Amino acid sequence: MKRNNLLLLLVMSTFILNGCNSKTKVPSGVDLKIETLKHFGIKGDNWCITWLKDGSQMTSLCDGNWVVFEYWKKGGHNYHNTLYRVNGDAKDFTVERIKNYPQYTTFGHGWYGYGIYSANGNIYSMVSRTPGADWSGPFEGMKMLKSPDNGENWYRVNRAGEERYLEPWDAARTDSSKEEMFFLKELGLTRDSITAYPFSFCSFVQNGQDNNAAKDEYIYIYSPEGAQANRLLLARVNNKEIELRDKWEFFSGWDGDNPTWTNDLSKRDVAHIFPEKNGEGEYFGWYSWLPSVVWNPGLNLYIMVNGGTYAGRNLTDSDEDYFNNSMHTKSGSLGFWYSKNPYGPWTQFYYTDYWTVETERNRTYQPKLSPKWISEDGKTMILIWSDNMRNAKGSFHEQNYLWNQMEININLK
Repeated sequence: MKRNNLLLLLVMSTFILNGCNSKTKVPSGVDLKIETLKHFGIKGDNWCITWLKDGSQMTSLCDGNWVVFEYWKKGGHNYHNTLYRVNGDAKDFTVERIKNYPQYTTFGHGWYGYGIYSANGNIYSMVSRTPGADWSGPFEGMKMLKSPDNGENWYRVNRAGEERYLEPWDAARTDSSKEEMFFLKELGLTRDSITAYPFSFCSFVQNGQDNNAAKDEYIYIYSPEGAQANRLLLARVNNKEIELRDKWEFFSGWDGDNPTWTNDLSKRDVAHIFPEKNGEGEYFGWYSWLPSVVWNPGLNLYIMVNGGTYAGRNLTDSDEDYFNNSMHTKSGSLGFWYSKNPYGPWTQFYYTDYWTVETERNRTYQPKLSPKWISEDGKTMILIWSDNMRNAKGSFHEQNYLWNQMEININLK
């Protein structure tokens, strides 16, 4: 009996010593695998992506048509916002447009899709409204769309959780009244004469397939504070109450290591602060710092990718430059962060002021991570991004303005 106790004591001591001497491996850098670079599709940008219950992924597209370039004069459409299903792996996949999704074409509809998420078998698509009928900013609010049947049918969900069925060309799809919108012109901050609103465009934290890797009962969304885009806001809601606006809570600060929350949007606080400008004193504009946050099971961490989009004209902190629609003056910045929790705190492990991939003519922005295409050990992920690179004639939106992707390797220490 004494021998068994002694043996058990030795085993426990060895376990404790090994545990004390071992170090948790955390990200220390990123290798961008340029040799895996691929460009797909015809035209479009802003590839927000989620992993559906059926195993496929769904991505939103802005300003284009991924599969067939259907000019309106030929009887087809280009889209300010539409969705595509992505089937297959990163090296061999097919895409299919979600045809019954409400039609937000380039004809007078200033609606753009960003936040997209799959949870409890439902697909949620948050559609942002511009002040005008075309591209303009900053956004004014978001409409919530929902599909309970894998993209076959779509419903508008208002603040009270009431559903309205939408045909693809239903006039209600562009109704931006208070009764129709989930967020609309709420407690914005004003720079000069322009007001920018919180949660007028957003990004969902991607918790695996159909939210099955969530660490708690909440769904989380991030959104830049429009008038100070480098200041990142955060909201959460119980996954069973996502359709009820008054159930949403907003990050309000830290109590030690624990986040605090409030139902009062006016009491919101900043969840993370990104650079306002680069090392050369060049400022980022309002269309910056919309993150892509993905659960990486191999690393047992959340990985965030994000970047700043340079403002227009002379890249100063003036309101005129900050809100200037002529963005992409230079190629955007790129950074990676990690956290044990969907709400942070976030630790940076890679950052560059100017992210160029294959040429100095790149004008990269809106980096994303696939929530599905992750290696078993978590070290390899797929980075997807947009590029407003000029073509040989000097025109924007003509070369690499499509789905760009490559592998990244995460270094550990």
